[in-house]
Amino acid sequence: MVDEIVQLLTPDDPVLAPAERTRVQSSVSGFVASQVEGLPSFMAMPYRLAISAFGLMSVLRYGRGFCSLEDSRKRAYLALWSEFPIGPPRDFVKLIRGCALLAFFDHPDVTRAMLSELAAEASPHV
Repeated sequence: MVDEIVQLLTPDDPVLAPAERTRVQSSVSGFVASQVEGLPSFMAMPYRLAISAFGLMSVLRYGRGFCSLEDSRKRAYLALWSEFPIGPPRDFVKLIRGCALLAFFDHPDVTRAMLSELAAEASPHV
């Protein structure tokens, strides 16, 4: 489920080839999972419970698990958690988003793509 959340939280830019994007997403998801697993037990347990609650609430709301939803519903559901009126659901998404964006923009393929885009913008168009 974390993989699906990470896919929604990582930006579409810079543009990556499909195989590159798959490789980057896999790396980012692995990083996020390792960060949650690396939390001290008193913090990791609430995040594991939050992941379970995230999945369970999707079933209660939509009648299907989060991973089975179409992309528009996934985005709406994730936005609901991101903007929840109490802190724990927002904090759950914030942890995943922060780790995902850090790993995404630090990935060598993403860095290379951003530098290529900057070079293309900087070159004079003839």
